[in-house]
Amino acid sequence: MSNGEEERPSLTGAERGRLRGLAQTIEPKVFVGKLGVNAGIAKLLTDAFRNADLVKVRFTAAREEMDAQARELARMTDSELIGSVGRTASFFRTGGGG
Repeated sequence: MSNGEEERPSLTGAERGRLRGLAQTIEPKVFVGKLGVNAGIAKLLTDAFRNADLVKVRFTAAREEMDAQARELARMTDSELIGSVGRTASFFRTGGGG
């Protein structure tokens, strides 16, 4: 378990469920267009994490491609993908910065 990620343990199922509920009440702050995920989008999400630990992102891609883009965006921003509904995904990163 000592793989260098001790500072950021994975969320429990209960925590993820609570965050999904909270995500229903917020508006998307980042929008991913037809060009997909890139460093600029990752920077926008990182900047959004300065104001909130939970951020919604809206995608234009089809569902299967959106899922891949969401996973990539979580990896690029060192955040957790909490869940998605339709073409909107919720991301969580504690500490407000990185």
